[in-house]
Amino acid sequence: MNSRRRHREDSPEEPVPTKCPRRPDHNEVMATIENLMIKLSDYNIATVQGRIEDLSYYVTDTLHIYKWDILRSLVDCVEKYPMQSGAYATFVGLVNVQDYEFGSECLKCVTQHLMKALYEGEWLKAQSLVLLLADLVNTNVLTIGSMLQLLNSFVDVCEEEDASQRRRDFYAHLVLGSLPLMGRELYEKKETALQTLLKRLKHYIKKQRSSGESTRLLRIFNSCADVPQHDYLELLWLQIMRLMHDKWIEKELLRPYAAFDSKLSTALQHHLPPFQPPCYEDDSADYPHPWIVFRLFEVTDFPPHMRMPDEMDIGRHTIEAHIMETVRLHHLERKICAERLLAYCLAKPTLPTEHCIIEVLLGQMLQLPSSPLLTINYGALVIELCKLVPDKFPRIVAQAADMLYTQLEYMNPSSFDRFVNWFSHHLSNFRYQWNWQDWENSIALPEFHPTRLFVRELLKKCMRLSYHQHIVRLVPTSYGPLLPPSPDPNFKYIDGLLPGANLAKHLLEAIRSKCAPELVGGLMEATTELNDGLKINVLMQTLLHLGCKSFTHIFSLLGKFQPVLKVLANSDANQLAMMQALFEVWSNNEHVKLVVTDKLLKMHIVSNHAVVAWVFDSSLKSELVKMYLWELLNLTVRYTKYHMREAEDNQSIDLNALLLKIVQTCVKDLMDHRKSEQSSQVDYWFQWIQGRLLQLLFNYIEDVRKISSKLREIAFEAEEAKSLSSMINDYLNYIQ
Repeated sequence: MNSRRRHREDSPEEPVPTKCPRRPDHNEVMATIENLMIKLSDYNIATVQGRIEDLSYYVTDTLHIYKWDILRSLVDCVEKYPMQSGAYATFVGLVNVQDYEFGSECLKCVTQHLMKALYEGEWLKAQSLVLLLADLVNTNVLTIGSMLQLLNSFVDVCEEEDASQRRRDFYAHLVLGSLPLMGRELYEKKETALQTLLKRLKHYIKKQRSSGESTRLLRIFNSCADVPQHDYLELLWLQIMRLMHDKWIEKELLRPYAAFDSKLSTALQHHLPPFQPPCYEDDSADYPHPWIVFRLFEVTDFPPHMRMPDEMDIGRHTIEAHIMETVRLHHLERKICAERLLAYCLAKPTLPTEHCIIEVLLGQMLQLPSSPLLTINYGALVIELCKLVPDKFPRIVAQAADMLYTQLEYMNPSSFDRFVNWFSHHLSNFRYQWNWQDWENSIALPEFHPTRLFVRELLKKCMRLSYHQHIVRLVPTSYGPLLPPSPDPNFKYIDGLLPGANLAKHLLEAIRSKCAPELVGGLMEATTELNDGLKINVLMQTLLHLGCKSFTHIFSLLGKFQPVLKVLANSDANQLAMMQALFEVWSNNEHVKLVVTDKLLKMHIVSNHAVVAWVFDSSLKSELVKMYLWELLNLTVRYTKYHMREAEDNQSIDLNALLLKIVQTCVKDLMDHRKSEQSSQVDYWFQWIQGRLLQLLFNYIEDVRKISSKLREIAFEAEEAKSLSSMINDYLNYIQ
């Protein structure tokens, strides 16, 4: 037996040494705390109350070590989940009961982050922190007087005469957004001060603020549409007025602190450190732009056993804010986002939250001047919701699509395009099943009527995502006038009697025999009986005919004979001849025209100015209302801005010149059209081109600012077309 073992057996009274328990390190503790904080964002209030207690007990013993890490994590969570500020404020309140210093340090930390967010233009973070401060009043951490001082300092900004409207709107929105959370508390304890605050805000919103230009430009539907649309700040003001009429009783916010009222009421309160909003001498900060809120569903569209707060009820604002928060946070993970939205639906069983979700998603998708996210983000999320709840969401989506369809005549062209792109993608995920018979009324409408054009563009997009014969078989035979022809190429030099047919024959033989580019160049030079434009037409048509099987074949031939094409494209007229040949061969396939033109541009065979000149060529006037030509214009501008290999100064000059050329040419075409068309009927062509021009200008706001003085001159010269001149002036006022 081992002597050490024998000694232990002989001395049983001596304690046996044991291993010391492992102390959790800093990272493990903070990971646990952060995980518990994130779980406070749950929508089930009973679950959240238990988690708040667990978290407050867990951190109480470790505050002296992890205080600043806990506060940092708190600020991060509030920024992500601002609509759960009540839960985080409750946590702070419970800890404040045990540790008065923690409450003081928390307020100091929050105000420092608030000031930093305002200085650095982190507007969402600033809004989130103000909501937290409002709820800290409810949890007895912050005095009402201190919060009123903060709100009044925000209203002071609204009264700055030299400040931009966007700066003043932002601070007004900060104040109005916090009132639903703490309005009842202010009403009960500081009613006079609350009324004074509201009176100052009313003076700004009703008398000093101007929303006419932005409202006109940002309307998804024009004023003739039967769809409620509101300026975001004016709507929130009306909702606050309704809330005041209801004695500040709000029913949709989660208020977990109510369950801990007896405990929170025993805490000592704190005052905010002195706070003054940043002052910008030149207002260089990029404050949030205004937006329009529109309502798609009416009360009669909801299930009879469910209630939905009406549009002037602050509860509607609260529900929409929860939905937008979830989409903003999880839009890159559609499955997680859909599950979070469904969890919110389950937490509100008496509300038709599903309708509200679709309304918010479509409202953001159609928002002007641009949607917060890509159209595909909204489309993928809607598809995921339809798959998760197939007995509800598909029906609601169909209902929404039908409602939008009935208002197409009044829809802005930019929103129109997004509606086409979204709905074609949506149908492609559900085998293109739709009640096509319900839309047959579009067939008899005028050629450029928005409803008829929508169905045509939708069918073309569906064919791009599928194939021609499949879509033809799916839709009723009555849709014949709206169906595009089969997208096959048209090589006209098969007819041997046409001028240039002999050259085409020789080119076909040479290229099929895999000749060198020099031989093709020699054939072109040897053909002296044809002018340059016709020779270019023959060569381009021949290359496109031989490569018609796929884009790979076309690009391969263009790449092989690029030297020849670049020599021939030595003038604007020759480049336009190339474009004409492309549009003749693929006259029935818009997708190929778009992609191949983009390829010619990137291969430096045609110039960006030549593409613009071709798009506005008189031969394409009827085509100019279609989406693909404006896609091509946007591709051309984007390529000029980001990919042209030139010095930065020259690139900027070329981009400015290109944008100016687009505006000048488009305005000239609109003016010429207005002079030639004196009909009393609605001029849909004019409306389409004007709307799409505005869409393009919105896409490049920062670049258009550099030519704004010249646009003023163009607007002045276009006074004869009042709507066009007003549109340009409103746009210039918007971007200033």
